[in-house]
Amino acid sequence: MISRVKKFIGRRFKDENGGLKQGDEYLDGEVGVILRWKDGRLNDDGEFPAVEFEDSHVEHFKEGRPHNGARDKNGKLKPAIIGVSGDIVEYYINGRQVKP
Repeated sequence: MISRVKKFIGRRFKDENGGLKQGDEYLDGEVGVILRWKDGRLNDDGEFPAVEFEDSHVEHFKEGRPHNGARDKNGKLKPAIIGVSGDIVEYYINGRQVKP
């Protein structure tokens, strides 16, 4: 798995007030990242992926698990995880790796 956020998979996180994380969060590290939360789990927001790194690495999630059920105009499944160069991709449905 090429995920950079493996420690977040399947887990629920709380904010500084003890509530479940919601909305967008920016973390500034060696490479900045935007995390999108819903009910304490990583989750695409309908328009943007759950995880976006500044270096173009992208990960789609649904309810805390890698997932992208979207299809392109030709009916081909879109990847859930896209590496920096764009040529390394992985496909997941509900946290299970699948072939495109």
